[in-house]
Amino acid sequence: MKGYIIIVDSEVIDADSLAGLASQLLQEVEAHGGRYLVRGGPITLYGGDLTPARAAVVEFDSPEQAKALLESPGFSGLRKLRSQFVKTSAFVVEGV
Repeated sequence: MKGYIIIVDSEVIDADSLAGLASQLLQEVEAHGGRYLVRGGPITLYGGDLTPARAAVVEFDSPEQAKALLESPGFSGLRKLRSQFVKTSAFVVEGV
């Protein structure tokens, strides 16, 4: 069963600093077997109250791989740094 990390940024505080982390985040994702399916791009809201500034979807071969990335020391450090530049919610979802 596939695993997905869904990331929704509700407020970008410092876009330049966030962009500076992009290659490091990509390296960590790929090192854990992940592939970005969605990374940025325009968002069209069709219902609800959520007003995302950005969104990303990362696919893994299993939910365990997705969780391993989020719990890894390298990615955890990048997430902590990233949180200074953007307000984010992230979810691990099992899929097909």
